[in-house]
Amino acid sequence: MNTQYDEMEFRLLKLATRKLLDSFQNLKDASSHCRVKPTNLSQYQSFEHSAFMPVDVVLELERAAETSVLSEEMARIAGSKPTAESERGVRDEALDVPVAVGELLAFVCEATAAESAGGQALTENEKRRYFELRNKVEAELRELDGAVEQDGSLMRQKAS
Repeated sequence: MNTQYDEMEFRLLKLATRKLLDSFQNLKDASSHCRVKPTNLSQYQSFEHSAFMPVDVVLELERAAETSVLSEEMARIAGSKPTAESERGVRDEALDVPVAVGELLAFVCEATAAESAGGQALTENEKRRYFELRNKVEAELRELDGAVEQDGSLMRQKAS
């Protein structure tokens, strides 16, 4: 991860990038409106890559899509102070869920590929890893539940 950003800002920017790119039929369509290739656009929205979209590409894509979702998120982040770990709200907790689910799904796709260690069946190590990732998803959902249930406030203390 890029150390210039805290984890939440990183996720917010990646999610906003994904939302912008989802405005197009596909990445090839999006790339026809800017100077970068579909593979680069894919990396800009990926949590696995630290690269972010160059500002001129953001402008070109937002103009083509007639939305400013990424610019608006950057402005929101620039105008806010970092969220303390003890003051994470429902939105912050909700953003953790798709990341955990994405990690789980990516693992399953990789582990069940024909060329993987166990072929399309999971090895014992892959089964253990699956349950580790699944438990992480469950933990993120419990944290989100706690944030939603907290006495009417959108802010809550994060469990240590």
